[in-house]
Amino acid sequence: MNKLIKLLSIAVLSVGLLGGCASQIYHDYIMSGQVVTVDDKQVVVCVSDTDGLKEHQVFNVYRTVFDATAISEGEDGYSREFVGKIRLGKTKDEHFAEAIVLDGELARYDMVEFDRGF
Repeated sequence: MNKLIKLLSIAVLSVGLLGGCASQIYHDYIMSGQVVTVDDKQVVVCVSDTDGLKEHQVFNVYRTVFDATAISEGEDGYSREFVGKIRLGKTKDEHFAEAIVLDGELARYDMVEFDRGF
């Protein structure tokens, strides 16, 4: 019985941790949005909510990359790669905002996160 409780606890904890990327907390406080369009140094980002955003905030931009040569047991081959920084401009509505590329070569679907200074 004790062993069954431990196994169930580990299963519940694992599902909770693996689902972390899909949680609302992750999207509200860590992942800020996604690049929707790129036109030279001008981008539009989709964010969960523009209410707390301020013009001139700086965001880090990451790209999810797949390495097909990852063959070690337990490796999934996916990783995040830092691709640049953007500075927020004006908000378009409650979900979209304009931004300027400060550094890097951005592409549509890149992930945008707040620059928290660490």
